[in-house]
Amino acid sequence: MIRSSKTWHAVAVAAAAGLVLSACGTTDTDGGGGDASGEDCNFKIGAMGALSGANASIVLPSVDGAELALEQWDNDECEVTLERFDTEGDPAKATPVATQIAGDESFIGVIGGAFSGETRATKTIYQDGGVPMISQSATATDLTQDEPVEVFHRLVPYDDYQGAAIAKYLTDEVGASKVFVVDNSEAYGEPLADRVEETLGKAMVQRDKTQVGQTDFAPTISKMESANPDAIFYGGYIAEAAPLLKQIRDAGIDAPFVGGDGLYGADFGNAVGAAGEGAVVMCPCAPIEEDSTFAADFEEQFGSAPGAYAAEGYDAMTVFLAALDDGARTREEVLEFINGYEGDGLSKEIAFDDAGDVPAENVSYWAYKNEGGTLVPEVEVKPEG
Repeated sequence: MIRSSKTWHAVAVAAAAGLVLSACGTTDTDGGGGDASGEDCNFKIGAMGALSGANASIVLPSVDGAELALEQWDNDECEVTLERFDTEGDPAKATPVATQIAGDESFIGVIGGAFSGETRATKTIYQDGGVPMISQSATATDLTQDEPVEVFHRLVPYDDYQGAAIAKYLTDEVGASKVFVVDNSEAYGEPLADRVEETLGKAMVQRDKTQVGQTDFAPTISKMESANPDAIFYGGYIAEAAPLLKQIRDAGIDAPFVGGDGLYGADFGNAVGAAGEGAVVMCPCAPIEEDSTFAADFEEQFGSAPGAYAAEGYDAMTVFLAALDDGARTREEVLEFINGYEGDGLSKEIAFDDAGDVPAENVSYWAYKNEGGTLVPEVEVKPEG
């Protein structure tokens, strides 16, 4: 079911093909904005997330993808700039950013938050300001299922689906019957691990927790040695997963290692080194179609292959630009357009249900295996239930 009774049929790729207008990578919000209440089409779109730090590789490609969509946009009536805000994924740093964006009427939307914690901390600020949100990667279930806000939308399914897909991969593809489950005790990793545990049932042999910033995992390693698992799942981010995995292998534990999409970054292979060979990362991001020019365009623009959520960032920007193409000139009009949007995107067929989520029929995950430092698509996994 689409969120609005007014259905807009837009083709995402068509809306994003063509001329270069303007894009910028600054966080300067002084001047340059149009009057969001008038007819002028001179606006800003914010991108909020960890643009620096150990987990930046999970976010930067998506923001670059959004910039590429803006560069390729064909519209001679509007001027739009992309404003980047580095929150480092920290909810405390994201809150003033959201307040700044919501208070500046030249912003007609925000791509993000990229992480669940910062999204949880800011979504009511954006709601109060009427600022439409399209997240490329925030997957925590509660963002839409417990305390939804009208302005929030996302291009990735929530973690109840991901946890079920991971558990299915562990049992069906790995053949595991004794899974050791670990999480990072935070807004993303803990509920994801909860869902993995719930779905695994008796196939989970033990559960443990780590902390953000932790580097010595000796207590967890000791528990793993005693449990003798035939697979390990970690819910968290690269910063802690890399030393954890290295210490697991140093202890002689060779059980297959599987992580959630919080590990899906271009630097995962470098971070884990030889210890990460064969590790698997589950992600709702499908491989880019071979006949698409997106990968080549991205590499030409930014000098590297598209990484984590690059396609979702491109799609998020495309939806906002399609709203302007359709004549939206206020936050309210942009929100109405997004609520009823349907179109073919790079990442998937795009639509939003009543909660702002990916419709159930569009939910799919891919297991990516680390081979020689590169995450290579292995198998598609459809969660059950």
